[in-house]
Amino acid sequence: MKFARLPGMVIAGLLMMVALPVAGANPLPMIEAGISTADLTAIGEEAFYWGLNQVGFYELRYQFTQNHANPAFRGVNKASINRQLFNAKTSRIATTVNASTLYEGGNFDVSREPMVVLTPQMQGGRYWSVQAADQYASWFFMIGDQFTGNGPQHYLVIGPHWQGKLPEDFRSTEIIRAPSDSFSMTLRIAVTDRSDKDFAETYKFMEGVSMTPLSLWEKNGRKPAPLSEQPTIDGPYASFPRMAQIGDIAKSMTAMDFFELLSLAINDPTLTKRTDSLEEVETLKRLARIGLREGVRFDPEQLTPGQKSTLESAFAEARLIARAAMNKSLQNMNGWMLQSSLFYDDGDYKAHAGAVDVAWGTPVPYKSHTIAYVFDDAAGRKLDGARKYTLTFDVGKLPPVTEFWELPLYDAYGYFVDNPINRYSVTSYLYKAGAYAVKDGKLTFYLQGTPPADPQQARNWLPTPAGGNFQLAARFYGPTTGLIDGSYPMPRIVEAKD
Repeated sequence: MKFARLPGMVIAGLLMMVALPVAGANPLPMIEAGISTADLTAIGEEAFYWGLNQVGFYELRYQFTQNHANPAFRGVNKASINRQLFNAKTSRIATTVNASTLYEGGNFDVSREPMVVLTPQMQGGRYWSVQAADQYASWFFMIGDQFTGNGPQHYLVIGPHWQGKLPEDFRSTEIIRAPSDSFSMTLRIAVTDRSDKDFAETYKFMEGVSMTPLSLWEKNGRKPAPLSEQPTIDGPYASFPRMAQIGDIAKSMTAMDFFELLSLAINDPTLTKRTDSLEEVETLKRLARIGLREGVRFDPEQLTPGQKSTLESAFAEARLIARAAMNKSLQNMNGWMLQSSLFYDDGDYKAHAGAVDVAWGTPVPYKSHTIAYVFDDAAGRKLDGARKYTLTFDVGKLPPVTEFWELPLYDAYGYFVDNPINRYSVTSYLYKAGAYAVKDGKLTFYLQGTPPADPQQARNWLPTPAGGNFQLAARFYGPTTGLIDGSYPMPRIVEAKD
């Protein structure tokens, strides 16, 4: 049987058999008999470090492919176009999102057949990319203006174990083997001056992008199938009732939620494990002792009160340790903490978990973009919405990027701050379009809760919350060396004097 030639509805039926819940009583005790409290604590913490990436992926995939109540639902193997920039009312799916690119994409499963990815000619100059990541947030596929140019492109993404007859006319560099059968794939495309023409050109490109199963592409005459004509297929993955309420793993996930999610991820055959990693193999052996193993569904009801309390404490402690490890891995760029894969160790489970706890999908490859966080002002005090601040750039020394930069502002939890002018970030595109006031070669942004009285300063207003702490997570798309190694002198945020 050649899965590459199966019709879409047959594939849908086969997908429903991919990851069913583990049924029946566990043949062995879920938790190893006689395990010490010390071992249960240590392995519970290790589970958090190794497994938070998989848990974040699993939960997000559920929201996109199974939770019909979520506005982001689109089913599996089907992209969805987001025609609206994220704002304070629409950014609750994840933390520290940007407000300068539109998105198109979804979650894809190539366990039964490959996916065909098509992009049209990009007219004019703007940042765009299509990137795909597996459950480890390993970015294995990157195309776009900074990677592969602006011409029409087509690719075939196949699963790690798939074998079959490939369609004609795909070059070797256009055939991508995914490291996992299940992955997310996203088109990011920047808006520039935000005019009607700008958005129209952006929408036109997005509508020309196609991410479809091979059988559907062939059935449609080897042409993109309009999204309206593509079937919506629920993800076939095991779940439990509370998953609909978790959404954001950093804010809503309890310890028991985590262990249940990790158990589902370990038992999901579409989440291809790294069998060539001795470190992962040994980690999974230890996790098996606390019920996190294939063939077993982790059930909190089978825990004794003491075991449950121990795992909850381990979860809380691991979260603190992971955040500290992530912070330690960042490069201090004049007070801004730079996240660049130049300083990233894929085997550092603690730092990786800490990054995922901020936002799934990080650390991003520096080939795409880097991120710099700031939580404190120039005096070392936490950024406070009750105060007023300035952030001043020399226009001759703006962040060195090949694409664009953006400075989004968030509340203490990583969400956009609602404000009367719907401004959530400032960007180099808008600077080039003349949206901001420049005086004496200086570009100064005013970070405060109310608009500046001076009309020129008000053009550069970046609203902060009325009270409480806030943060920024600067994005540098197409970073050059100073924004990769942290040597760029990013300006500090200074408290304004009335």
